[in-house]
Amino acid sequence: MNKKIASFSRVVPDILGTSDSLGVPEPSFVATCVLVAGLILTGVSLYGNTAAGVARYAAIGCGLSLGVSLLFEAKKGARNLFRADLVSMFALYFLLFFEFFFPQPKFDELVPYPEKVLPSIRICLLAFGGIAIGRHCVSRRLQRWKFAEVDLSPGAMLTLFWVSFAIGYFDMLMSVGFNPITMVQEFMGPRFEVPWGRGKFGDFRALFYELGAILYLVPPLAGVILGRRKRYTPLAVLLVFLGLLFTLFYGFCTGTRNIIGSYLVTFLAAYIYSSSASRRQTIAVAAIVFGILFLATYYEIRFRTVGLLNYLHGMESGPAEEEQTGVYVDYNLYTVSALVSIFPDQAHYIGWDAPLWLIARPIPRALWPGKPDGSAVSVENVLGVEGLTIAATFVGESYMAAGLFGVIIVAVLIGMLAQWWTRKAFSPESGFGILIYGSGFFAVVISMRSIYWLPVAILPTLAAVVLGYFLRGSSDSARTLLTQRAQ
Repeated sequence: MNKKIASFSRVVPDILGTSDSLGVPEPSFVATCVLVAGLILTGVSLYGNTAAGVARYAAIGCGLSLGVSLLFEAKKGARNLFRADLVSMFALYFLLFFEFFFPQPKFDELVPYPEKVLPSIRICLLAFGGIAIGRHCVSRRLQRWKFAEVDLSPGAMLTLFWVSFAIGYFDMLMSVGFNPITMVQEFMGPRFEVPWGRGKFGDFRALFYELGAILYLVPPLAGVILGRRKRYTPLAVLLVFLGLLFTLFYGFCTGTRNIIGSYLVTFLAAYIYSSSASRRQTIAVAAIVFGILFLATYYEIRFRTVGLLNYLHGMESGPAEEEQTGVYVDYNLYTVSALVSIFPDQAHYIGWDAPLWLIARPIPRALWPGKPDGSAVSVENVLGVEGLTIAATFVGESYMAAGLFGVIIVAVLIGMLAQWWTRKAFSPESGFGILIYGSGFFAVVISMRSIYWLPVAILPTLAAVVLGYFLRGSSDSARTLLTQRAQ
C-alpha cells in the first residue's frame, strides 16, 4: 500500500506541473478544441422543462467543458492555470451560470417559457468560444515589457503598498472629516447613502473619488508581500495582513460582488506567483479565497441596500431581493435574454455609440464638460428601468451594439487582449512584475460585467507603473549607497 501511495504522489505532481517553468503561460490548443466541442454539444442539446432548468443544463455543460479543458491546460504546469484568459472565462461563467446550480424559482417567473432563454444561452456559449479562440490569435514573438522585469526592493514594495492604501481611502476619510471610526461606520451603512458616493455627473471633487481606484492595488500588493514574507520583518507582514483584511472588509461591506471578487482574484493571482509555499498551503489559501467569495455572493445581496449594520440587526433588503432565498448573483442571463428579444426587432443596434463611449468613459467630466452621459449605451434606458443599475455582461452590451456579430468580435478581442497581457506583463521573477500582471486581473474581471469599465479598470495598474518607476529610482540609489559603504 505504501508503495502505491508513493507512486501516486509522484504522478500527481507530474499532472499538476510542479516543475513550472518561468516561461510565458500558453493556452493549450487541445484544451481549446475540447472546450469548443463541449460548448457546441451543450448548445445543440439544451434541454429543460423550465427556463431555470435549461439554464442549469447550460451551467453543467459549460462548467464541464471548462473543467475538462483545464486538465489539458494543467499538463503545462500549475502556473498555466492562472492566465488572464482563463480568469476572464471563469468570471463570465460566475456572472452568467453559477447561480443556476441552486434553485431559482424567481427566474422561472421572469421567463415563463423555456424556449425564450435558448437564444441567449447559445449566444453566451458562443462568447466563451470566442474568448477561447481569440487567445490563440496573438503572436508568440511578443516581448514582455522591460519595466515588468525590474524587482523593487522590499522597502519600495512596502512604500507602494501604503501609498496605495492611503490614496485609496483618502477621499473616504476626507468625506467624514478624517475620522476613521466614522468611515468604518459608513462602510456598514446603505451603499447608496455613503458620503463619498459619486454623482452621475462628476466635477473636480469627483477626481478624488476616481483616485480612490488605486485601492485595487492593495490586494495584489499584499499578495506579493505575503507570498514573499521572508523578505520582510514580522511586524511589516502583520501590518500588511491587517491592511488586506481591512480592505477585504470594506469590499464586503459595499455589497458589490465585482468589488470583493476583484480584490480576491488579484490577491490570489499575486500570491500564487510570488509564493514558494507548498502546494497544500497554496490550495488552502485558494480554498479560503473562494470560500469568502461564496459567502459574499450569498450574503451581499441580502444587505447591500440596507447596509451590513442594519442587516445584523435583523433588517434585510427590499422585497424584490428578499424573494431570493438561495444563491443569487445578478440574473445577468435574464438581462441578456431581454436584450436579445428587443434587438433588432424593437430597437436598432446602437452601433458606433458603444466604442465611442468606451473611449470617452475614463476621461473625467471635469476635464471634458461636454462628455457624453452614456445614456446611448445604457441597458437601463433600453429596458425602461430607473433607479437601478442593471448588468448585462459584455455579452449583452456587445449584442446591443452589433448583434451576434458584435458578440463574436468582442469575445475574440477579449481573448486576444487577455493573452497579449500575459505575454507582455507576465514576469514571475519580479515582485513588481507580479504586481503589474496580477493587478491587471481587476480589469479582466470587471470587464466581464461591463466592457465599458475596461479603460477605467486598467488605470490602477498604470498608476502602479508610474509609482514603481519613481520607487525604482530610490531603490537603485539606496543599493548604490549600500554598495559604496560596503567597499
